[in-house]
Amino acid sequence: MEAVAAVLQEKYTIKVGRKANSESGIPLNILGLTPHSFSLIDWLRLAALAPLKLLTNWEKYEFYIVEMGIDSPHPPKNMGYLLTVLQPEIGIFTSVDAVHSETFDPLIPPETEDRRAALVELIAAEKGKLTRSLPENGLAVLNADKRVLLEYAVPTSAKIMTFGKSTVADIQIESVRWAKDGTWFVFKTTEEKVTVHFTEYLLPPHFGHTFGAALCVAQHLGISPYKAAKLLEKNFKLPAGRASLIPALNGATILDSSYNASAQPMVDFLELLSELPAKRKLALLGDMRELGSVAAEDHERVAKTAAKVLDSAVLVGPLMKEYALPILQAAKVHTQWFPSAAQAARYLRNQLQKDDILLVKGSQNTLLLEIAIAELMAHPEDAEKLLCRRGSYWDGERRKLTK
Repeated sequence: MEAVAAVLQEKYTIKVGRKANSESGIPLNILGLTPHSFSLIDWLRLAALAPLKLLTNWEKYEFYIVEMGIDSPHPPKNMGYLLTVLQPEIGIFTSVDAVHSETFDPLIPPETEDRRAALVELIAAEKGKLTRSLPENGLAVLNADKRVLLEYAVPTSAKIMTFGKSTVADIQIESVRWAKDGTWFVFKTTEEKVTVHFTEYLLPPHFGHTFGAALCVAQHLGISPYKAAKLLEKNFKLPAGRASLIPALNGATILDSSYNASAQPMVDFLELLSELPAKRKLALLGDMRELGSVAAEDHERVAKTAAKVLDSAVLVGPLMKEYALPILQAAKVHTQWFPSAAQAARYLRNQLQKDDILLVKGSQNTLLLEIAIAELMAHPEDAEKLLCRRGSYWDGERRKLTK
């Protein structure tokens, strides 16, 4: 979403649906309304304002860019329902995995041997409704590296463009490299190569798919790959908590990906650490929530990757304690577990050393690992500007976890 906005914002008038990917968030965002506290009083406020906004909120824009997130196979939290709210002309299908899979679990027979594959197919079928619904003059942007995605994204009446590492992709991800102060992606088309360089973020390889998708959209709308690459460098800004570099205590650096977590991005960020020049590689890892029957498998997978990369690990949450801690201890990685981010921060304050890099990543539900980052920042006065989940509602949620 942010990558597409970056390449379109100078040529077109756009509206970006930030923090609005759900059955309620998208309609409210279209009306120009934002929840404050998710309380009953707040919902009553929104209900009272919605009719007025429907009559008076006439924002003019050429493109509305929004994530259509699904948490269930059933309405209103599925793609089928969201398509009654929006009828997109361009649909981007970047990836599919067993994420938010808890509600899909009951649809799979107990005797199914490969539950992960079955879950992925169910989720792909639901997500694929987006591209299958596109009009003839539309564009379906698809990940050429994901076979199951391609199977469920078609048939579509729209034009298809692809991105990925595959040599058949319209926008091919040729390489990615890192230094401690940035990330370089190289993309290849049939006619040229373009490089995108980010100095503020350390981005794992899967971000190449995000940028590849944006380059597809740009090309479809008459913006050359070279121009789009320059627009990405100039305009792309990640929301807080995705992959930001933050100075930490004692001359260490925090790689902040605390906004959310699932297995593949967690593995990607850990593997990214292995490529970086750092004195020690540490991680504060929280539970990955809403995984249902694959929770054990995914936490164990993350732990096995962490064991190959980390000099030291700090874990938060019951799932990390049950599934990851034994694997890391068996691998003789120095590991501590804590029930909360606040307790983990108190431990880490005395552990960080000059030139260390600390990855922070976990699901948000009852964890809120940004609590720890705020305690470990070299300049805690910058927390409001740099960290995720700001505002009075989230301040209240954090206070509940730090009592």
